[in-house]
Amino acid sequence: MGVCYMRLANVDAALPIFDSLLLANPDFTEAAANRKGALMLQCSLLSDEANKQFRAGDYTGAMVTYKKINMAAANEELQFQVLNNQGAIAMEQRDPTTACDYFKQALAVKPDKVDTIHNLATGLKGIGKFAEALTYFDKCVAEQPEFYSALCGRIEVLNSLSRFAEAVEAANAAIKIKPDEFRAYADRGFSNLKQQKVDEAIVDFEMAMEHGSRSSADLMKVYALAVSLKGDKLLNSQQFAEAASTYEKALSIASSEEPPAPMLFNYSLSLLHSGRKEEAMVNMKHTVEIAPNFFNAWAAMGLSYLQDQKYESCIEALTQAIRIKPDEVEVQYHLGVAYLKSNKLVDAVEQFRGCLRVKPDHEAAQKALAAVEASIAYANRDTTPPPPPPGPPVISKRASFDEVAAATPDPPPPVVENTAEEEQLQADFTNLDIVETNLMAETKKMRTQTADAETIHDDDINAAMNGQGEAFVTMEFPLEQLTYPGPYPKGCRVERREQYLPDDLFLEMFKMTKDEFYLMRKWRQMAKKKECGMW
Repeated sequence: MGVCYMRLANVDAALPIFDSLLLANPDFTEAAANRKGALMLQCSLLSDEANKQFRAGDYTGAMVTYKKINMAAANEELQFQVLNNQGAIAMEQRDPTTACDYFKQALAVKPDKVDTIHNLATGLKGIGKFAEALTYFDKCVAEQPEFYSALCGRIEVLNSLSRFAEAVEAANAAIKIKPDEFRAYADRGFSNLKQQKVDEAIVDFEMAMEHGSRSSADLMKVYALAVSLKGDKLLNSQQFAEAASTYEKALSIASSEEPPAPMLFNYSLSLLHSGRKEEAMVNMKHTVEIAPNFFNAWAAMGLSYLQDQKYESCIEALTQAIRIKPDEVEVQYHLGVAYLKSNKLVDAVEQFRGCLRVKPDHEAAQKALAAVEASIAYANRDTTPPPPPPGPPVISKRASFDEVAAATPDPPPPVVENTAEEEQLQADFTNLDIVETNLMAETKKMRTQTADAETIHDDDINAAMNGQGEAFVTMEFPLEQLTYPGPYPKGCRVERREQYLPDDLFLEMFKMTKDEFYLMRKWRQMAKKKECGMW
């Protein structure tokens, strides 16, 4: 009866029968063998169910089903398959730490499985264990020199270890193997970018997009940043028109309502120095909308308004800049000038004094403060006229003319304005104009601070490169899903997709087992795959 249930694949009904027989007779070897076979069949059925769930994208359901498998009852082949596939599911669920545990267990069962070695290396890369990951990627490449995914994983780990020259060499090797695949181009672009080879990086990213990764938002973002770095170089060399057009290209690639603020600010500066001030101001305003605490944008706007004699707008912008960096002396000084031009002398004095508290030897602030304080003192001088003379003296009727003249005081002298002091004040204000209008020099300082984009862009570049590559599964797929040109199943290693054929179908197509096939020379394998339509 138990055997009949097994033939019907009803393991749940067969097992209690065998258990009862063994309970009655522990030495019943046939019942023991049948029970072992029933457990193995149960493992196989559960594995098939889990594989089906995996192929359907139900990773949670597949993981639950895999965990139901009695690993002690499974043979080595099934144990390995289950552990490897559990690791692949953990990778899909963004849990590389758990994935690595599964892959290590799978390799403990079958240490020489190259796909699983690759999977472990990919998981280690995902948790930042780059040196260990490199060791496993090296094992993959040593065993299979044309293992493209392992080559690319190796490139990415070398990049993470800052071994960029080696990464470029590895990328060159990968591109020779698969010149029409995007990943090695993207990886090489990252290596070149980190070595400040911006033009080479741009070419690599363009090649990556040409070969299939145009839809990758992360890669498009890195490509935009690479182009913006080229703009930074042009801006630093004062090629303003060329820088502006380069930033326009970078912004169009980024195609975002909120582009990176440093990129947009540098674009604004290039427009400003190209004579396109109106456009520059529009983009600077957009910059502070995106990044309200972007000091340089507020400061540059304020200086531009000051040059255009838009003093109220200048005061508003520079006040925002001072809010962000209260001790920035040049901004304090120019804010004082704006107050002075607006005839807000008390506010001007406050800013000039603040500037001198931070930098006592600031010559322009010293002159400005002295001039404003002198102007305030002059305006507050005592202009009260002298008291009128006493009334006419009483003179006798018989007094002579000389006696009358001697008794009458002289009239007070007329009040004369201090024209020399006024001229000095005017000269001091003229000197302030000379300092105030040096917009180019001040914005050049800001450009130098912002254009060092390497550290700004690191996180974006790393985000684009992380997660490249997937874990390969150990399961069978139907022939129609493995036939060129795809699309191929998730977790399938495309260049060796024949290994996912069911064993009986593989034997029928290739006239040999999989083990016999992989013992052949590489060129014979290629010829056989072409013959069987698997190339």
